[in-house]
Amino acid sequence: MNHKITQIFVVGGSAATVDTSSEAFPGTGTTDTLVARQLNFYKSDFSVLARTANSATIGNEIFAAVGTGSSKYGSFKSSVIKKNNLTKVTRTTYANTTKQQITFIGYDEITTSKTPTFGCDEEYFVTFKIDEYWSKGIYQPLIQESVRVKTTSCTECGGGCDSLNCYTFMQDLTDKINANPILSKYLSASHSIVGSAPTYRYVLNLPDSGDSTAEAATLTALQAYYPSGTYGTITETNTEDADALGQIFFIIATPLVAIDQMPVYNGVAWEKQLTAAGSVTSCGIKVTGKAVDAFGNACVPDAVPYVFNLVKFQAKVHRGPFTTMDFDVEDFANPWSVTTVQSIQYPIGAVSALAEMERNFFTNNLPATAEARYYWNPIYNEDANQFFFVDQSRTASGYTMYEICYTDPSPAGFEKKDVNEHALVLLVDAAVSSLDTDIKTFINAFLTGSFLPQLA
Repeated sequence: MNHKITQIFVVGGSAATVDTSSEAFPGTGTTDTLVARQLNFYKSDFSVLARTANSATIGNEIFAAVGTGSSKYGSFKSSVIKKNNLTKVTRTTYANTTKQQITFIGYDEITTSKTPTFGCDEEYFVTFKIDEYWSKGIYQPLIQESVRVKTTSCTECGGGCDSLNCYTFMQDLTDKINANPILSKYLSASHSIVGSAPTYRYVLNLPDSGDSTAEAATLTALQAYYPSGTYGTITETNTEDADALGQIFFIIATPLVAIDQMPVYNGVAWEKQLTAAGSVTSCGIKVTGKAVDAFGNACVPDAVPYVFNLVKFQAKVHRGPFTTMDFDVEDFANPWSVTTVQSIQYPIGAVSALAEMERNFFTNNLPATAEARYYWNPIYNEDANQFFFVDQSRTASGYTMYEICYTDPSPAGFEKKDVNEHALVLLVDAAVSSLDTDIKTFINAFLTGSFLPQLA
């Protein structure tokens, strides 16, 4: 909570009387006639200023007023804002979009020339440094973890040893990132390719019992042991003359996990068999930073309780042989392309966040005693007149925020008065058409002639 904030005025809303810019910011009428969420600016002599007033008409001293919708309280008013006393004026545009970091290692789904090249007897390490707010207390200063891939031995590659296909090795790295217990907590990886990927199946060869009833019972037992939602659907096949070999073939045609994650069955391991070679010409790994909650668990950013942290990370590649220093010092001769195409962005002006700010603002202005929380405060939340104006029904929209910071002599003191710093916050409903434009135009007219820049 910014304790410098003196007042928060919410402008515009779902009420029919303030649902257009000319209604929410009329530029006419006295402070007594303003309805709830209706804004006007006035000269220090209380004469109203038109929305389209120019700098000369506005002058050097204004104040803002917003209606409460209560005849008992009339309107809330700021103190007089003098142009020469302005310290800062900012405008934060509504953008209710959460963006998670996306980094490509190798092919970035645009430039195929970024595909890594592989030769025999090569070794590569991909190292991630992860920056996540709540985990910093455990992993100092950053979480650092590496995954490794080793290419085929030159004595076993069987031709084309200097230009091995990228698919197997990049898929191996993708699987290792997702299987790593630390990396998978903060990152998710997927394989981006150009061409058709090879396809595989898993086969489990068991001795043939020679009894169809027993075979059916074995299939049922396997399906119970390997849930289809975790590993894939198991079927039995005799089309490959398995009986002639004294075996039964049980197959998972579309595996859901890597082969090393398949538990053995009665001491027999699953085998990975290639069913279609595929034709891949470009490979890359798309790594996405997750959103995590206060306990470090992956979460959905726009779900209750709206508390989350976005993961930032760095990725770099080292080619072996290596030293321990390679993991801490970046390799400027990076053998692969690493491209970040999207950085993190938190929602700006989200309804849920600004509703909380409004509640905290009024709470912090209650008397500084614990007992004050038990009593109704006429400006905070009395029974007859609610003064929470952030419209939480507008979940599809949000608010653009203006912060007008200025100084003003303290009422305390005699010969030499102290200076107080104030901040007036205007929360402008983004769903009210052209309201933001009209308020920005007025404030820029007031800023003309001051040392502060115009609002963009």
